[in-house]
Amino acid sequence: MVYSQFNTKYIYTTFVLIALGVLSSIGVSLFKEEMLVPMLLVMGIFTFFFFAFFLLSLKRITILNDGFETHSVLLPFSKQFYRFAEFDYSEKLQTSSGEVLWLIKDGRRVVSFSSAIYKNYTQLCQAIGVQTKEHFSGRDNAEVVSEYNKVHLYVCLGFGLFFVAVMVLMSVGRYLDGQVVSLGMILFSTFGTLFFGGLMLTYLFSYQNITVWRGQVEVRRLLWPFRVKHYLLDDFDGCYDVIIKSDGQMGSKDEELRWLVKNEKVVLEIGEREYRNFEALRNATRIQLLGRLELSYIQAMKYSLGKTIQL
Repeated sequence: MVYSQFNTKYIYTTFVLIALGVLSSIGVSLFKEEMLVPMLLVMGIFTFFFFAFFLLSLKRITILNDGFETHSVLLPFSKQFYRFAEFDYSEKLQTSSGEVLWLIKDGRRVVSFSSAIYKNYTQLCQAIGVQTKEHFSGRDNAEVVSEYNKVHLYVCLGFGLFFVAVMVLMSVGRYLDGQVVSLGMILFSTFGTLFFGGLMLTYLFSYQNITVWRGQVEVRRLLWPFRVKHYLLDDFDGCYDVIIKSDGQMGSKDEELRWLVKNEKVVLEIGEREYRNFEALRNATRIQLLGRLELSYIQAMKYSLGKTIQL
């Protein structure tokens, strides 16, 4: 029996950084007293959700002979037991904060362990009796369902909502405090709200629920789940494997995509940024490979919006 041990240094450092961010925002807002209440309100909401999400990701793990049990730190009465035989394979990945072990079932990441969070990460990996990843064997009868990269989604969504709230409160906060709100401030606040709100909606529009099963593809938009599109893999002319080259700044890295095309136009785009089980989706959509492309972000965006692919 093996028990997980938290890396308290990493956890405490995360809490301290969040607290410093809140304190710095308070310090800035003190220079303008009229903005103190709105800023504190926005930061309070943002911090609450961030803390809740971080605490939900913290789980105590007990590894037994045939499986393991997880206990949520935030919800101590919530526990779940997994058998090793439930999983198809395990996979290790390197991230900016350390190594991560994923346990995969039917193309979905069900459980993950991070070396940044667990001090005895190596011991946990050795005790988990799940075979390592092998080359995709092409199980035609297996259903592969997309799984969002929730960390990336929630972080971007949180920042988007934060800036939208700041823009709204710039005028609404003054009005609620009984101050005179100028026309210029109203216009600036409205423009900022529409701008950041539009960016957030555009980003969310790229997220789709994708199910691949027996040569069929079902697609639902995250923002419009009631509209369903059905495709047959045979309907596509082929696919492109695309690499979006990064500029190398701020630790960014190249991003990989798969484009399913018809008449030299992108019909369905699958990206590793949006989906945690990108590789399973890529292998489940194995059709004629038309080529490998290395593009800039702007070039890829033009093709995604309907531009004809011309090589």
